[in-house]
Parts: sequence; structure tokens; C-alpha cells
Amino acid sequence: MTTNLPEPPAPGSRAERALWSFLLITLVAPFFASLIVFLSAVIAGAIHRGPASLIALDTAGQFAWAADKAVTAYVWSAIPAAVCAAIVAALVWTYRPLHWLLAASLGAITATVLAALSGGMIAQHAAPIAFIAALSGIATQAVLKRARLVN
Repeated sequence: MTTNLPEPPAPGSRAERALWSFLLITLVAPFFASLIVFLSAVIAGAIHRGPASLIALDTAGQFAWAADKAVTAYVWSAIPAAVCAAIVAALVWTYRPLHWLLAASLGAITATVLAALSGGMIAQHAAPIAFIAALSGIATQAVLKRARLVN
């Protein structure tokens, strides 16, 4: 007899699963954000769209520009990732499932709030930051599910 129940989480205590969830989110979510930024910058350079500073460069310069933006995205996405990781660790601790929509919402909301609080130039780009954070949240949720840390 088959059931539609989700697969149980990996063996281990709630504290272990919460800790591993926190650690994975703080490392994997910024990686996915930087990967999204890098790929979109490379594609923008290849089709000659984007800022004038990107279009004026040759191919090697475009890759260097994209790599610089990707490293910046990794560094700045660590703070929202840590906030999301703390929330997800609390969910894992209480045996709550982590739905993909919840993961996307957590990423988008925390990144937008922190971008707005930082003010200045970053606050003007809150919509793309929220989109990248939502995609990163969905991908990170898939990694956590694959590792059987969340339901």
C-alpha cells in the first residue's frame, strides 16, 4: 500500500538537523545567489545588454566584471541567509515542514528588508534582490530536502 506522506527526515536529533540546516543555508544560499548573479551578468554581456561599463569591455573583461559582481553578491547575501537560516532552524527544531513557497518568501522578505534598511544604492534595487533571494531560497530548500534535513 502506498501513501502520499512525505519521506521522514534523516535520522538524528532535532538539534542536529537544525544545526545542519543552519550551516547549509548560510553557505548554500549565498552560493546560489552569486551563481545567479554571475550567470545573468555573463548572459547580459554576451547579448550586449546591461550597464555601459559591462558592454564596453571585451570578453575577458566581461567575465571579470561578472565574477566581481558574483563575489559581491555572495558577501552581501550572507546576512539575509543567516537570518533565514535561524528561522528555518527553528522550523526544523519544531518539526515543521519547509515548503518551497515558504523558502522563497523567507528569502525575498529578509533580503528586501535588509536592502531597505541599508539605504542608499542597494535600496533602489530591492525588486531584483528579492527575486534573486527567492530563487536562491527555492534552490536551497531543494538541497535541504535532498539531504533529508526537512520534510
